[in-house]
Amino acid sequence: MAFKSEQVINLLKERIEKEGKDYVKKVGGTYLFVVKKDGAEKCWLVDLKNGNGGIKDGKAKADCTITTDDESFFGLFTGKANPQELFFAGKLKIDGDMGLAMSLSAVTEGAKL
Repeated sequence: MAFKSEQVINLLKERIEKEGKDYVKKVGGTYLFVVKKDGAEKCWLVDLKNGNGGIKDGKAKADCTITTDDESFFGLFTGKANPQELFFAGKLKIDGDMGLAMSLSAVTEGAKL
């Protein structure tokens, strides 16, 4: 099953390879993105805390965990969805460091498709 969010993750990987050190300076934290679609789940750990940053597939402990559905994740990172509206509609769940969640715009700006 194809996840639209994989397009965003691939773009983020490219950006982190080029500008990872800058993201690490700006953000200084780790995110776990848990994305669900039709009963399936994909997880990515985005490390913007160590070295030049990076993204790994799979679950791991993170400073901030963001759980959402595939369509909302794609909309969040492409600018087609408002994070506050998603949160208050229950489509975006945040666990951990809320300050990092608020800093997510530093990451999403680099991923606009």
